[in-house]
This record gives sequence, C-alpha cells and structure tokens, in this order.
Amino acid sequence: MSRRQLTQCMSLLFVTIMFSSCALLPTGRSDRAASEAPTPTPIPTAIVPTKPTYKVQKGEVVDELTFSGRISPVLENELYFRTDGRVRTVFSKRNDVVKKGTVIAELENDALERDLKSAELELERGTVTLEAAKRELDFSIKIAQNNLDIEQLKLAKLQAQAAPDQNDIAVQQKEIEQAQINVDRLNSGVDPLLVNSVQSAQLNVDKLKTQIAEAQIAAPFDGQLLSVSLSPGQEIKGYQAVVVLADVNNLEVSADLLSDQMTKLVENMPANIVLVSRPGEILKGKVRQLPYPYGSGGRGQKVEDQDKSTRFSVETSAKNAGFALGDLVRITVELERKANVLWLPPQALRVFEGRRFAVVQDGDAQRRVDVTVGIQTQERVEIKEGLKEGQVVVGQ
Repeated sequence: MSRRQLTQCMSLLFVTIMFSSCALLPTGRSDRAASEAPTPTPIPTAIVPTKPTYKVQKGEVVDELTFSGRISPVLENELYFRTDGRVRTVFSKRNDVVKKGTVIAELENDALERDLKSAELELERGTVTLEAAKRELDFSIKIAQNNLDIEQLKLAKLQAQAAPDQNDIAVQQKEIEQAQINVDRLNSGVDPLLVNSVQSAQLNVDKLKTQIAEAQIAAPFDGQLLSVSLSPGQEIKGYQAVVVLADVNNLEVSADLLSDQMTKLVENMPANIVLVSRPGEILKGKVRQLPYPYGSGGRGQKVEDQDKSTRFSVETSAKNAGFALGDLVRITVELERKANVLWLPPQALRVFEGRRFAVVQDGDAQRRVDVTVGIQTQERVEIKEGLKEGQVVVGQ
C-alpha cells in the first residue's frame, strides 16, 4: 500500500469513529447541546435616510437687519480731566442735576491757584498804571492842542497888522510848528512798555487759568450726572473718562454695531423699534446718525470725543410711548424688499467650490442645476436664474 493510500484510510477511520461516538451519546444530552448552541445575530437592514424636498415658490422676499439697542440720551458726554493729578474735591454725585459751567470735581492745584493770584495782582497793577498813563496823556493832548490853537491865533493877529514885521511872523510860524510837533508826539499814545507789560501779565493769567481749568471737570451743558467715578485722594490720568453727563429730557436709541452691519445702513433709513418689555408694540423711527466714516457722526471732533454708536430717532416721545432711559429694545431696519419673485429656503441650495446649485427631482431622476441668487435672508433666498416655479428641489 502506498503512503497516499495509507493516509486516506486513516482519515476515513477517524471520521467513522467520530460519528460512532456521537451516536452513542444519550438522546437528551444531544438535544441539549444543540439547544445551547449560540444563535447568530441577524445583520440589520441599512436605513436609507430620506432627504427633505422643497418646492420653488413665488412670493415676497424681505432683507432685514435686526439688532439690540438701548434707550439713550441724544446728548451724552463722557467728561475727564485734561491733566494727571490727585482728586482734591468732588462737588457732585451720581444723578445730580447740574447747570452749564458747574464745576463737578477738581484736582489738587494749590500751587497754580497761588500763582494765579500773584499773576492777577501783577495784571491789576499794570492795568492801573496803564490807565493812569492814558488819563495823563489825554490831559496832555488837550493842553498841547490848546497851545497849538493859541499860537495859530497869534500868527493870525500878526498877519492882520497893516505893516507886520516879517521876523515876528517867521518866529510865530516856528512856534506853531513846535506846538504841532508836541501834539503829534502825544497822539502817538502811551509808553509801549506799559502796554507790553499789561499784555504779558494778561497772557500769564490766561495760561494759569487754562492750567487750572484742565485740572477741573465742568459741565458743558445743563444735564444729569449718570455716573461719577471719583473720590478725594484718587490718582487720575488725564483724558480718562470719569464722569458721564446727559440731557435726560431728550431720548433716542443707541446701538453698538459691527462694521459689516453699518456698511448696510444709510442715515434716514426707516426703522421699527420694539421695547423688550412690550414685544407687541412697534415704535417708528429712523437712522439718525452713523459714526464716522459710515455717516455724519464724529466729523471734526477729537478722537476721544467721538461717538462710535449708531443713533436712531423715535417718532413718539418718551412720555407718550412709555419708555425710559436704559430700556432695552430690538431694532429692525428693512434693507430691501422684492415682491412676486421665486424663492427657496437656504437649506434647499448647495455650494461646492464656489458653485451654487440645486438638486432638482425629475420623476425618479435627479439633476444638478446652477442657480443665481438675489436677496438672501435666514428664511428665504431669492432665485433669479436657474429654476422655475413649482419645481421640486432635494435639500441637503
């Protein structure tokens, strides 16, 4: 017997023994072993997601810009000292009503005040001396003019004689000339040194007053103090806003907008204003002022004085509309409106590598169609080209 045949016989014998062994097991154990065998887990059928579909409709598309704002004074200024220093006195507090020119607070400036008193005394002395010199000059001019008149009369008398002495006439003419020179000299004015002294003293007083004013905060208009962040002894930097003054009798809406929002707005655009506390009521208004460079606000002012907020006027007064300083509002400005145009919701369109398209359902088939859009809002996108009314579009 060959080796191959021997291998086949041994395999056949092993299979026969295995089947014989299984046949010898008790029936119960055989059935139990079969029942205890693990049941294979069935593989679930894959669920194919159904994408939403949208129908191309015709209607109105309105592009609006909505943002938050606050009821604010039309006239509101942040006030500050124009020099560094330490606060000496705070004369007013928050919510105080002040008149224009009222000093609200001042820095320590004892040395400047002493210098100012000294300069004012110097100015007073110089002014008194100058005024006395002017009075003396006026008196001297009158006397000189009278002397001139007398000499002229003498000459006229000599000339009226039947045989006047020519030497006497020549002498008298010289007297007149001398009197005229004296009048002209006096008419040139007081001593220029006296004038210069007074002018110099006045400049010194003005300079010291300016320095003292820079160490004070004074109200530039009648109003109410909305905030006063000052206390005696506090160190302050110049041009640091520490007081807010407002005219609370004239209110409007202010909003701090992003640059891309302000580029969409134009002054005098109509606006709808809704108080957050009364969402059902709409107040009519308009864009009164946009900050520079988007509008007329801030032109010609210093950087630190510029108002960077967007301002909206309200047609109804605060008393009639029932709003107050600080109330929160929602502002809606209509940018563009188109009627009877095709539109789809934004989720119906797709963009890939700069290409905007829609997937149109034609029966069982689908096809991609490039589209051109117009107004785009959160709810509707104007379809200018590529689709027709009634077409069904498969969403994303």
